Amino acid sequence: TLDNMMASTLLLHGLTLFLVAAWYFVVTGVGRICLLPLSLRYSSRSEDLFFAAGAGSIVLGYAVFLLGIGGALSRPPLALLLAAMAVAALAGWRRPFPPSSLTPSGHSAWDRLAAFLLGLLLLSALPMVLTPETGKDALIYHLAVPQRYLEQGGFHFIPGNVFAGYPLLAEMHYLLALFLQNDILAKAMHFALLGATLLGIGLFTRHMLREDAFPALAMLVFTSIPSVFAVAHTAYNDLFVTFFTLAALYAYLRWTEAEETGWLTLAGLLTGAALACKYTALLLPLLGILGILWRFRHRKNHRRPLRALVIFLAAAALTGTPFYLNSWLTLGNPFYPFFHEIFGGRGWDADQARLYALFIENLGMGRGWLDWLLLPWNLSLRAEMDSLRFDGVIGPIFLLTLPFLLGKRRWQAPIPVILAFLLATFLFWASSAQQIRYLIPQFALAAVLVGAVLTCYRRQRLIFPLLMLLVGGSLAFNAWHIAGDVMKTRPLAAALGRESRDDYLTRRIPVYPMYRLMNEKLPQESRVFLIYMKNFTFLCERDCYSDAMFEAHKLQKMLRASSSPAEVRSRLREEGFSHLLYDAFFLLG
Repeated sequence: TLDNMMASTLLLHGLTLFLVAAWYFVVTGVGRICLLPLSLRYSSRSEDLFFAAGAGSIVLGYAVFLLGIGGALSRPPLALLLAAMAVAALAGWRRPFPPSSLTPSGHSAWDRLAAFLLGLLLLSALPMVLTPETGKDALIYHLAVPQRYLEQGGFHFIPGNVFAGYPLLAEMHYLLALFLQNDILAKAMHFALLGATLLGIGLFTRHMLREDAFPALAMLVFTSIPSVFAVAHTAYNDLFVTFFTLAALYAYLRWTEAEETGWLTLAGLLTGAALACKYTALLLPLLGILGILWRFRHRKNHRRPLRALVIFLAAAALTGTPFYLNSWLTLGNPFYPFFHEIFGGRGWDADQARLYALFIENLGMGRGWLDWLLLPWNLSLRAEMDSLRFDGVIGPIFLLTLPFLLGKRRWQAPIPVILAFLLATFLFWASSAQQIRYLIPQFALAAVLVGAVLTCYRRQRLIFPLLMLLVGGSLAFNAWHIAGDVMKTRPLAAALGRESRDDYLTRRIPVYPMYRLMNEKLPQESRVFLIYMKNFTFLCERDCYSDAMFEAHKLQKMLRASSSPAEVRSRLREEGFSHLLYDAFFLLG
């Protein structure tokens, strides 16, 4: 009955919230133990928990990675791992917390209003978290790849799924969620990373910008960006990268205060963790090197900067290279599938590499000199979700507020560092894949700058009201886009159990009924060739093959190499396929 369905759904959600809280408890407790050798002196309990969450996420993720390398992704080893981590976490949480060395600062009425709006925004996202996963990339690889590893009991080559060769530190956590048979738990983990990132933004404003009067507004600005809100309730990895990037820069700035080795080591470890999540973080080690050299630019003794560089790079290599080495050994390419002309790569050919490069070049709104000049305008006001036009929405808030930085000659010490970081990473982004999701780590720091701008001008009668008007209008613009996302999703009925999982997925994913039919009707031993089925292999409960990037590439190669339909059938049979599943609209329409 409907009442029974609602009761079971709410019970499942209660279990999910308990498990995500337990996951956070474990990673934070383990992180507190692992950071002891660095002898870090924290300024507050929040700072302790922030960095502990980062360290624990690295340790737990790589523990799963080692089980995958050893072919031990089965119930006993995973259960033993979770039990051992829970015991270590209990020991970590028993350690005393540091006293706060920061003086409490009052919050303006504007910032209290921002905190209230932030709470409403997070609350509105919760029903979307508690619905079955429909995110495109999650169904293609963020969940599909760890699901296949679980089924096979360890890491293995997944034909057709090029994304399985990406660095997958975040997906190691999702593997644990799937081990507990809960894909919604994976979404909740990513949502929890939003909370950890907001904690980092708050710490930035409290410790690095001690006069900042708008910490809650900075958090609201970040969360209200439509692309941030959109990925926060999906099992993607963008907020893992954002969290590690923010934490790495924060640790670097803490190191610049007293040049304590522990903070520099932590900055390197967190930099490597960002690398282990996404290729978009590849610029971070270079920026870390430049930051260290800049710090020692007036020193004649070269031993100290050399020692600092070695410490930073060794720490970054420790946490950043394992996935790259694994791809090199198993796929023949540490940056798989990129740089194919240099390394090649298993299951990837020159034609696919050319098409992938062409796809990346077509993201955005052009690569001419005029397009570069118009890039800030186009990004802020002309970007679109689910489109080649940057595949996301930022809103105009940074375009309208950050130019006010030019109105002051001198800023607090961290702000020039943040600006240099944002400029370098933005240029790197603009020269590669112009997809707005890949800018989310920069949005967290840009949101901190928005709070700094408002703080600077808060006593100026003409400029401050103008700034608040610009911020308010930008937040309204973002709210309109977020409301459209919520209305399109209509998550409440599914979150409350009034709409079944099948009905929700059928409504949200047009091809889902075909996957469901396959799962229900085909024999267990079937092997299915998917054609134009969106590559949603996470929905497939049978052995299946899909070209994760170009959907019909393998089939087209077969057609070109065959002289008759019978020969195509013979080739498919030789590779073990028993069925074809295709979307007739895309194949024939």
